[in-house]
Formats: sequence, structure tokens, C-alpha cells
Amino acid sequence: MKVFKGKIWAAIGSLMDPAGTASTTKSSSAAAVPDRALLTDIEAAIERCTGSSGGVNDDRHVHEILFLVSNAPGAITFLSRRITARLENARAPAAALRSLLLVHRLLRAGDRYFEQDFRGLWASRELRVDAPCSPLTAGTGAAVASGACAFVHGYSAYLEERMQWVINQAGNLEPARMTPQTDHGAGKPPHFSSSSSSSSSSSHDASAETLLSKLAMCQSLLDLAIQLLPDNNTSASAAVRSAFGIVLRESFKVYVAFAEGVDVMLLLSRSLAGLSKPSRVTAHEILKKACAQTPELKEFYLKCKRSNASSTSLEYPLVRVVTPAQAFALEMMEPVTMIPIPEQDGYPEEVEAKPEAEAIDSGASPFAHKMETTISTVWVQFDDEDQKLMTTAAAGHSLKAVQPS
Repeated sequence: MKVFKGKIWAAIGSLMDPAGTASTTKSSSAAAVPDRALLTDIEAAIERCTGSSGGVNDDRHVHEILFLVSNAPGAITFLSRRITARLENARAPAAALRSLLLVHRLLRAGDRYFEQDFRGLWASRELRVDAPCSPLTAGTGAAVASGACAFVHGYSAYLEERMQWVINQAGNLEPARMTPQTDHGAGKPPHFSSSSSSSSSSSHDASAETLLSKLAMCQSLLDLAIQLLPDNNTSASAAVRSAFGIVLRESFKVYVAFAEGVDVMLLLSRSLAGLSKPSRVTAHEILKKACAQTPELKEFYLKCKRSNASSTSLEYPLVRVVTPAQAFALEMMEPVTMIPIPEQDGYPEEVEAKPEAEAIDSGASPFAHKMETTISTVWVQFDDEDQKLMTTAAAGHSLKAVQPS
């Protein structure tokens, strides 16, 4: 009874004090807003990462930002806006490059939830990575400034394309719009049923389109990576070396995925289902572009090995140069047509090969029936009378019979 009365008085009190209820609701909604002190800490960590004092190669500041953002749901929006503001207000290419480098390092170091939210803010333009270089200062050399500004523009274009990729559980890059069901990982071709139903055909076409889209995106990202090779005027910058090192390591994984995808594409073109005509045209265009890109990529890796812009401990992939003959072979290749086999009781009937004797016209044969010769392996023992008969017959032909021992 006392508990019931307590509930009644609590309900009456809430009705008589609407201000208290409003204050409670206001305090609960304010809890979702990041604390002012937390935002100040994030701002200070951004300054340590992008400031001129250094810190571009220090992962501690990046992990500090990720830790601070993980403690408040709305802090990642504040982080994106502050990085964008620094990028737009940069007075020199070096300052803009440090902001772009922070975006790239956060994209790689964050977990998949942070990566998803970060890419979502980029899609909504809360985060922008396309800031141009500001006018140069008077004391900066023209050649150095021109090279640095060109590198910033190229790195910005690379990040715009890189935002459309994610890091999967295996640590490899894959296009963001691909699902795990369509990712073939180790380059194994997907299994296609031999049924001619519409569902199987549509699934085959969708898988082929996904694969071709991935190959095209690989080529676009590799093109942007090749253009970022630092020259003698920019390779001395620590930020340039750090940014290019990340791009170079990512290009290794992208090329491996591209090479495996090309193998799968060629297997699909030779399979029973084959490729549709639009997919075959797209595949031919990909191989035509690979004929020009793979030699450039091979030369790009050779220059990286000889230069000081990258570490000598990196394991470079072996680039397979695609030749025009391979592209022409795919264009001329015809899909294999499959002859349906009738089924009985759920099992396909085995078509037995006709004997060679049936191929001969029966009218030309001298025998009414097919003659066969059988060799027996059973030993037969003759008695004495048969042995004498054989000896007499042999003597009549001037032959000597050998007596059995």
C-alpha cells in the first residue's frame, strides 16, 4: 500500500512541476553533446599533428585523437570540421599537406566504425580534402613551391579516390560498395551453376559487373599513385616522404588485387557461362588500359627502389606486363556454348560411345554377325590317345613331336 501511494505522489509531483521534467529532458539531451573540455583536447591534438613543430610521423597523436573521439558520439563531426577549416585556411602547401596526411592516417588507423562514419562525413561534405594551395610566400623558391603544390594537388586527388575504399578484415583494400559475398579474396572464381534459369544468369551478370567495376577502380587508384612520385625538390620534406610511403604501400595491395581480378576475369571469359557482350567490351577496355599502365607501374616501382623516397625494406610485387596480344585474344574469344543433357531420376544419363564396328556399313561386311576371337588362359591336359594321334600326324608331315616330361 505504501509503494502504491508513493507512485501516486510521484505522478502528481511530475504533473505539478513541468519545469523539473523539462530540465531533466534538457540535461539528458545535453549529455549527447561533447564536453567543452573534450573538444579542446581534440583541437590541441589536431594542432600537434598538423602544426609546423612536427609530429607527422608520430602515431601517438593520431591514436590520441581516435581515443578522444571514441568517448563522445558527436566528436567525429567536430573533428572533421576542424580539419577542413585548417585545410582551407592553409597559407602554404606544407600546412595543407599535413592536414591531408592526418586525414589519411586517421582513415587507416581507425576501426571500421570510425572509418564508416568518417567516410559518411566526407560524402556529406562535412569533411573536405580538395582544398587548393594558397598563394606562395615571397621567400619560397619557385621550383620547390611548384613541386610541393603539385604534390598536394595529386595527394588530394588520391585521397578523394581513396575515400571510396575500405580496409577489410584481412587488412586489404577493397571498394566500399562491394559486399563480402562478392569479394573473392584469393582470386578464386565464383561458382556458377550450369542451370539456364534467369536467377542464375542475373547472378552471373551481377558478379561479373562487380568484378569489372573493382578492376576499373584499381586502375584509377594506381594511376593517381604513379603520379605522386616525389622529385628532387619535394623528397626532402618529411611530410612528403610520410604521405608517399603510405601511398606506395597501399599501391602494393591494390595491384595484387588487380592482378588476381584479371585472372578471375579471364577464367570467367573461358567458362561455360562466359561474359555478356557489354561485360566483354568492358573487360577488353580494361585490358587495353592495362597494356599501357602495367609498364608504367613497373617503371614506377623501379624508380622507387632507386630513390630515397621510400624504405628499401619494402617487398615490391612482381608486375606482370599485359601485352596487346592478350587484349586482342579476349576480344576474339567466343563464349563456350553448353549442350543440355537430358536427366532421368535426378541423374544425368551417361552417353556411351558407340562401338567402332557399328560405324561400318553392315552390307559391306562378309559375315552375317560380328566375329570375335577369344584367347583362353586355361591349360588343357591331353590323355595318351590324343598324344599318340598328335605324334602320328606330326610324323606324316615330317615333324617331330616333343614328348612332355
